[in-house]
Amino acid sequence: MKKPLSLLLVLCIGAALAQTLVEATAVAALASSLDPAVRLPAGSYKARSLEPILLRFPEAKGYALEAFAAKGIASRLHAAFVQQVLTHLAAAGYFLEGQEEKVVGGEVRTKYVLKDGLGRTALLLVVRKGDELVYAFGKSK
Repeated sequence: MKKPLSLLLVLCIGAALAQTLVEATAVAALASSLDPAVRLPAGSYKARSLEPILLRFPEAKGYALEAFAAKGIASRLHAAFVQQVLTHLAAAGYFLEGQEEKVVGGEVRTKYVLKDGLGRTALLLVVRKGDELVYAFGKSK
């Protein structure tokens, strides 16, 4: 009777490891649903709510937004991570037009204004505090 129980245990552990690997791969290969040409850097996790970003950037309410959080090493390398996001946006046709940065309550809030080849506006919003990094990308509605 021990063999069937052992086999069941091995199968359950194998299934759990396979499930974790699929989830990690899906996160690393994540692309923007607003614009499939925009690839997101490894370490990006889709945020559950836009409210925290909209509270910090009320002017973004006129944009279709997606919010993401960076975790692990990516969140600790803020400048390199943001540069990687901007590079991916440029490769998708969104070029930097301007940038504003302010510090509020220990948070560094940066707004990047981008334009595509047709002159349509897009935003990249970044909030950094300590090792936390949250960013949102959106196109005008």
